[in-house]
Formats: sequence, structure tokens, C-alpha cells
Amino acid sequence: MSGVGATGGPSAPAAPATRQLAIVLATGPARGDLRRAADLARAARAVGVEVAMFAMHDGVDALAAAPGTVAALLDDDCEIIACASSATARGLGEADLGVLLGSQDDHAALVHRAGRVVSFT
Repeated sequence: MSGVGATGGPSAPAAPATRQLAIVLATGPARGDLRRAADLARAARAVGVEVAMFAMHDGVDALAAAPGTVAALLDDDCEIIACASSATARGLGEADLGVLLGSQDDHAALVHRAGRVVSFT
């Protein structure tokens, strides 16, 4: 949107807002939702959408069971955070998951900044 700049002349058009997708994964490997989430994330990245994923509850197990998928998502510049409480309860750490551990504060921030949220629960 253009307007009048500080000097009285036309101002530059506003930059388009960055499109962001948040994916929440709370289901385990047996459901296959990590694959679906990864397909969605890759499709979004292909059209320039920023993607962030928060894995909690059984979703942490899904990450641990699919290190190749996790690595591919990280290579595609997807942000992935796993719930530290869920990981600790399962005896898993950052080295086991290949992603940062975070809290529900991270979950809330990820959802807050996203234009769209898809949850696998």
C-alpha cells in the first residue's frame, strides 16, 4: 500500500508479509503423520512459505524414528523444535532427535507468528 512519505512525496509500497506455516505434530510413528507433515512442509517451502514444526507427546517418537525425514526438513530450512518435557519423559535428547528441545513457550510463539497452523493430533 502506498501513501505519502515523510517528505510529502509518495512512500514506497509496503513489503509483502512473509507467509508462515506452523505444523504441530503430536502423533507417533504408527500414524504416519510425520510423512504427511513433511510432504506439506516441502510443498510450502517450494513456494516460499516459511515452515516451523513443533513436535510434542508421541510426535517426539515420530522424529526419533525418522532421522532421514528430520534431516531433509532441516535441509529445506524448516525450523523444528521438540518438546523438552516429552523428550525427557521418553529418555530422548537433542542428539537422539537431531533438533532443538524447547518448551510450550516455543510452541505458543511458533503458533502466534504463523499465518496458518496445521495440527496432527
